[in-house]
Amino acid sequence: MYNILIVDDSALMRKHMCDIINSIQGFRAADICADGESALRMLASKKYDAATMNIHLSRMTGLEVLKQLKAKGSLIPIVAISSSIKEDREVTVSALDSGAVDLVVRPYHFRTDEDLRTFSQSLKNALMAAVNRSRTLRFKSTAKPAAPAGVRKPAKGTNDSVSVATFTSNFKKRPSQWAGQYKLVAIACSTGGPQALHAMIPKLPEHIGVPVVVVQHMPKGFTASLAERIDSDAKVHVKEAEDGEILKPDWIYIAPGGRHLTIEEKSRGVMKCHVYDGPPVNNLRPCADVMYDSLRDIMQENILCVVMTGMGADGSKGIAGLRQAKRVYTITQDEASCVVYGMPKSAAQMGLSDEVVPLSEIANSISKELGV
Repeated sequence: MYNILIVDDSALMRKHMCDIINSIQGFRAADICADGESALRMLASKKYDAATMNIHLSRMTGLEVLKQLKAKGSLIPIVAISSSIKEDREVTVSALDSGAVDLVVRPYHFRTDEDLRTFSQSLKNALMAAVNRSRTLRFKSTAKPAAPAGVRKPAKGTNDSVSVATFTSNFKKRPSQWAGQYKLVAIACSTGGPQALHAMIPKLPEHIGVPVVVVQHMPKGFTASLAERIDSDAKVHVKEAEDGEILKPDWIYIAPGGRHLTIEEKSRGVMKCHVYDGPPVNNLRPCADVMYDSLRDIMQENILCVVMTGMGADGSKGIAGLRQAKRVYTITQDEASCVVYGMPKSAAQMGLSDEVVPLSEIANSISKELGV
């Protein structure tokens, strides 16, 4: 049974979240509290598998709580709860930077049954990712160290277990045939992605020579603030993608939250963004598979794909199809540095990964492949 702490200053929201969490098989709303100071005391005195936290709390904001937990090295996964107004969007991006594993947007009022269903599903998905993170961290704290690269795995039938981390540590990088010839970098990420992107992108050099497109699963209204925050620390330019926008070298374009992003050919050698409100694909919008599928129709032959932390398998199907039409090299993030090892794991298990690297080395691997 997964025990969840609910931190919210609204009695009505606490009731809604208790009902939602208790309806999920294997989950229990273990405790509730209404302010940040109480949350810190409870998190220090009891064991929880995850917590939900409103970013606006009395006596100490959710953001301040997250910063204190991060400073203490706390491993408890926190799901940030926020509204979609502009002021909250900016604070919420800061919360993701401060260690929240995911974000759930709540309406001010549940005016319709659909509002409640949408919020319930988002909260369930976020908590599933959070407890997955909690399980991974507990396993890492008790497991034997993974064998270093080059060490033979234990034979079948022995008592030594082999984790995915051991597989990735022994992964042999496939030699790239197209280093320096790529015309586009396409990145996919989800849970943990905002923090990962903010850690990785500022490490890229100022002149990478190609455009970069990113699909990060986020709700509508939050990606502009994310792009602005990363842009302020990066050498390259970072912005939210706009419909019809021409892709320029040394620019990174993040798909708007809640909308699909595809890449189209405007003229020979010139690519543009198409941003639209199509139906969700596999319950996702934006969807990395949709973005990767669109790259099959552009003129550029050499494409560098990157799959980073995230729950599920988005991106794998699209990259698999893209490899049938283009020359593709794929970098995936390793398990140890992922918040949730889902999307990169799927790509690796499907044989799509050419290189498995920790988050700290992704920018370096991209730069090497681009020849910069």
